[in-house]
Amino acid sequence: MSDANQARRTAVEVAFGGVDITASIRPYLLSLTYTDQEAEEADDLQLQLQDRETLWMEDWLAQAVDAASAARLSMDAVIVRENWLGDGKDVVLPCGTFELDSVDASGPPAVVTIKGTALPFSAQIRQTRKSKAWEAYTLSGIAGEMAAACGMTLMYEAATDPFYQRVEQVDTSDIGLLSILCRQAGISLKATSRILVLFDQAAYEAKPTVLTLRRGDGSYTKYKLNVGTADTQYASCRVSYTAPSGQCISAMAKIEDYNEDAKNNQQLEITAKVSSAAEAKALAEKLLRLHNKYAKTATFTLPGSPQLVAGVTVALEGWGAWDGKYLVTQAKHTVGGSGYSVQVKLRKVLEGY
Repeated sequence: MSDANQARRTAVEVAFGGVDITASIRPYLLSLTYTDQEAEEADDLQLQLQDRETLWMEDWLAQAVDAASAARLSMDAVIVRENWLGDGKDVVLPCGTFELDSVDASGPPAVVTIKGTALPFSAQIRQTRKSKAWEAYTLSGIAGEMAAACGMTLMYEAATDPFYQRVEQVDTSDIGLLSILCRQAGISLKATSRILVLFDQAAYEAKPTVLTLRRGDGSYTKYKLNVGTADTQYASCRVSYTAPSGQCISAMAKIEDYNEDAKNNQQLEITAKVSSAAEAKALAEKLLRLHNKYAKTATFTLPGSPQLVAGVTVALEGWGAWDGKYLVTQAKHTVGGSGYSVQVKLRKVLEGY
């Protein structure tokens, strides 16, 4: 709790290797940027430090370079918005735990940039190629073993849990195989703060909005809207599978306003192992959603807000064809000389799938 009489401000707290270095780093900190990803990419953290006295270059930097090469130094950060509404209350955004990934020095002026990632390139799950056979496993079982092998935990939030009689991993990293299995199952994958998260995007899309962005309301400083057509506008998806017995299992999913007589209908054809028409239909709906989800996108820059994180939804009003509900796919929080800001990337929530 802050003093309600003090000016509102944003502070950051930083720890390296479990040791709080906030006080020692504060005189040098130019900016802290935390990027929260909804899926596919790992969250990351970046610190920029001024080094006019070459203290970091000549002393600490050498230690950091050694730690980065050995991939053994953890980084933790928290963003604290103090007395923002004049009520003395603080709002905290825990950025999570990252592993030191790279250290850069540049100039003039002398600047040291320290980067951390939630899933470092040196991690076994990401870098080590393996050949292995998985027999009689569920997707959650495979993901759980992969996570445990590299000291991560698994958060499985998907409604379905595909079962495999046999999965072959051939000269592929764990995360590479897991990404393929998730895409085939229509399930999203995210790495954050030593946690692997597998989830259904439809469940996240159904959550209530946390913010409404009205055109001209002054809540944002920049915006960019986009409509894409390549690989984003399928009218239907058909999943089919021919069993060893010769039986063909097939089902199709369609968009909400599907027009059978339209001449420009495009159908996504997928071959995947399914055991029933109902399973094929459910998979077709998921895959149609995944391919069409980037048809309408937007990017907004706003004053810093800890509630804007990847996976929450916002509403757009007064933007014409772009009006509607959107999911935050990336939230980049930056605290620096210009204050606290957040840039969010959005994609329109798909309805009727």
